Amino acid sequence: MSNNLKKLIADLLVAEVGPMAVAEDLASRIKEKYPDVFHAIEPAPPGFLNFCIDYHYLLELLRAALKAGAKKKILGKASVEFISANPTGPMHIGNARGGPIGDVIANLLAETGYKVIREYYHNDAGAQIARYADSLWHWYLVVCGKPSTLLEDGYEGQYVREFAGAAHKKWKAGLLKKKNGKEMLAEFVIDKTLKENFALIKKMGIQFNRVVYESALTKTKTKKVLAELTRKKLLVKKEGATWFAYKDVEAVVQKSDGTLVYFASDIAYHKDKFSRADLVVDELGEGHEGHISKLRAVADVFGFPQENFKIVVHGQVTLKKGGEVVSMSKRKGDFVTAREVLDEVGPDAFRYFMLQYAPRSGMVFDMELARAKSKENPVYYIQYAHARASGILLRSDLSVNITKAAWELLDSEPELALIKQILALSETIEDTARDFQLQRLARYAYELARAFTHFYETTPVIGAGGSPTSKRKSDFQNLESARLALVSITRATLARVCKLMGISSPDKM
Repeated sequence: MSNNLKKLIADLLVAEVGPMAVAEDLASRIKEKYPDVFHAIEPAPPGFLNFCIDYHYLLELLRAALKAGAKKKILGKASVEFISANPTGPMHIGNARGGPIGDVIANLLAETGYKVIREYYHNDAGAQIARYADSLWHWYLVVCGKPSTLLEDGYEGQYVREFAGAAHKKWKAGLLKKKNGKEMLAEFVIDKTLKENFALIKKMGIQFNRVVYESALTKTKTKKVLAELTRKKLLVKKEGATWFAYKDVEAVVQKSDGTLVYFASDIAYHKDKFSRADLVVDELGEGHEGHISKLRAVADVFGFPQENFKIVVHGQVTLKKGGEVVSMSKRKGDFVTAREVLDEVGPDAFRYFMLQYAPRSGMVFDMELARAKSKENPVYYIQYAHARASGILLRSDLSVNITKAAWELLDSEPELALIKQILALSETIEDTARDFQLQRLARYAYELARAFTHFYETTPVIGAGGSPTSKRKSDFQNLESARLALVSITRATLARVCKLMGISSPDKM
C-alpha cells in the first residue's frame, strides 16, 4: 500500500491539483481497495484524511489477536547493563531510576524474542574508589581518637562516618596496626555497600543474572585488551600518559604513573559483552554523556554493529517531599537514599513513577502523590481497574469463553473504545522495544485503565439487558458472556502490561 500510495501522490502532484483534490482522490481509491477495512474515509480541509475503521474489521482484528497465541521469534541474546552504582555510599534516587528503566527494557526485549542477560558492573577499583578509601580512613582515624584531616574533595556525609563506626565496632583500633589497614577498611565497606544495594535492588523487583567486578577485569582482561589495542596502533603516548585514539575520539587509558583509569576496564568489559551478545544495551545515569562517543568508538574497533549497540541515558531525579524540593549531594552526604523513598512509597509506585517520563528527561518524583490511595495516583488507578475487572469475573455465575463470545453484540462507544485500546498493546510493545521510550508503556497502561473505568461506569455486565425470560435466556446470557469476555481480556491485558513494567496487578484493593 505504501509503495502504491507514494506513486499515486507523485502522479497527483505532477498534475498540480490542490490538496483537497488529492485527499478526495486518495479517499476514493483507498476505500475501493480496502472496502472491508474502513467504514468511511473523509477528506477534511486543508487536505487531511480521517479514517474510520469498520466495526466488523475491528472485531476480526480482536479474534485474530486471540487466536495468535504467544509465539515469538528467537532474535538472539541481549545484554542489558543498568544501575551499576558506584559503591561510594548508599544508592541515591538518581542511581535508582536506572533500575526500573533497565529492568523494563530487559522485559520488553524478552517479550519480543531475545534471551536477556541482566548485568551489573561493580565499580570497585579506580581513582574514585581510592578517594573514597582515603575518606573512610580519615573517619576511622577520627573514631579511633587519632588526629586526621579530610582531603579537600573527600566524602564527608554521615553515612561515611557510620561505616567507619561499623569498622571500629568490628576491629576496634586493630586496623591501625595492619600494613594494609586502609585497604581492608575499604574492602569491608564496599562489600557491605554492595550487599545493601543488592537488598534494595531485590526490593525493587530486579534480579541480575551477572555481576562483573571492575577489580577482577583489571586483573584478567584489561591488560590483554590494551595489548591488543597497541598491536592495532590505537594507543598513543602523550604527556607521559597512554591514550586511546580512534578517528576523532581520544581518551586516557593509563596515567603517567601507570595507573589504569576507569575507561581502560570499560573497554575490556565492552569487548566481553560484544563477544557474547547480539544486542548490547547500556543504561547510564546523567553525567555520562561524554562517555558515549568513546563507547561507540570501542564498538567500531571490535567490529560490533552500531545499530545493535543501544545507549540509554536517564535524566536527573528531583525529589519533592512535603511540597518542597529536596537538594542532594552524595559527596557531602546531603541526599535522600533510594531505600528511604522505596520504603515510603512501595515498589509499585516507585517503578511506575520512574517510568512515566521519557528516560532522557529530568523528572520530579512527588512523594505525596506516589503514596496517595486515589485516582490522582496513576499506579493506584491502574491497579484499581484490574481489581475491578477481577471483581466482576468473580461475581458472575457464567463461565467465560473468549473464543466463542458473541463479539458482534459489543457495539457501544465504551465497548469499542476499550477494544481499540486492547488492540493497541502489540504495537505499543513493538514500538517501545525498538526505541525504549518507556513512558509510552506507562501511558498505555493508564489509558487502558481509563477506557475500562469508563466502560465499568456506563455499561452493565452482570445482568446485562435486564432479567431474562426463560425463552430469551440464551440471548441475555450471550450479551453478558460477551461483556464478561471483554472484561476478562481487559484484565489479562492490564496484567500483561503491569508485568512488563514490573508492577503487581492485585485482584482486591
